Amino acid sequence: MVRPRWLEICAGLVATAAVQTTSAGCGAATHGGPVVASIHAHTATAPADAAPCKLGDMADCTIRCRERHPGSCVHLGLMYETGKGVARDDARAAALYEDACEAGDAQGCSNLGFMYETGKGVARDEARAVALYQQACDGRDAHGCGNLGFMVETGRSVAKDDARAVALYQQACDGLDAHGCGNLGFMVETGRGAAKDDTRAVALYRRACDGHDAHGCGNLGFMVETGRGVANDDARAVALYRQACDGGDAHGCGNLGSMVARGRGVAKDDALALALDERACDGGEAHGCFNLGTLYEGGIGVPKDDVRAAALYEQACTGGDSAGCEQRKRFP
Repeated sequence: MVRPRWLEICAGLVATAAVQTTSAGCGAATHGGPVVASIHAHTATAPADAAPCKLGDMADCTIRCRERHPGSCVHLGLMYETGKGVARDDARAAALYEDACEAGDAQGCSNLGFMYETGKGVARDEARAVALYQQACDGRDAHGCGNLGFMVETGRSVAKDDARAVALYQQACDGLDAHGCGNLGFMVETGRGAAKDDTRAVALYRRACDGHDAHGCGNLGFMVETGRGVANDDARAVALYRQACDGGDAHGCGNLGSMVARGRGVAKDDALALALDERACDGGEAHGCFNLGTLYEGGIGVPKDDVRAAALYEQACTGGDSAGCEQRKRFP
């Protein structure tokens, strides 16, 4: 539930800057854009009457769930959802989360909400997901508050309300949900539903990154790279982008690729830049495809290949990158 950032490209060359869907001119850092889908919490809240089974202990979790220990049903559901120690079965996982939720386990409600939001094991139903996230949040489940905040921010089956989303993200962050901290950071950074405050945004991104939220690390890297709310430090930005990329954030890979391509905070390495842009593009980051296209068009770190470049610009354009659309027009 965090906002990715990507890179501005100028005159067919890779330029460093963290951006989203807008352009502020050649080489300028811009910002704003879409959110990534809700984060699913993979932890369980223990019921008051008994500790849940150990996650991964199929036999014990099955017995305890049958004995109506809700936290154990959540753990068993997670095992079926992830295929840990048992054949993956989303429908079975959803049924177990429902049992836990009906027994008063807030984490079960939150996880069931995610299943309805994404259509995993059940028919997709965003309205029901909203209701379940609300139930989870009312039960003091931080992840449920964060996921509800995402639905409210984006107006999915509930009235769009940035101020309410900020309050929900704050509640999630206060409950130690790293993704909630990251999303709150973005709202504060952009002044949506809260006073714009780069220094506070940096602190929130740091909390997110310290909580192992890869997108939070990437967003913190952007602030460090551009010196917004914190001192500029290219080497630190590189380390944060690497942490984001290693954590699965495609946009972090793209930003790291740009730093490597220009030798900012790290040794210049065209081959590594190419590999990072490939990871970004393969991860669905449209501007990463655009960056990769410029490398193929310019023969940077790879043999020049206009056909491949045109295909990558087309892929970037299809993914919503306007620069890719413009570059694609230059090819037959």
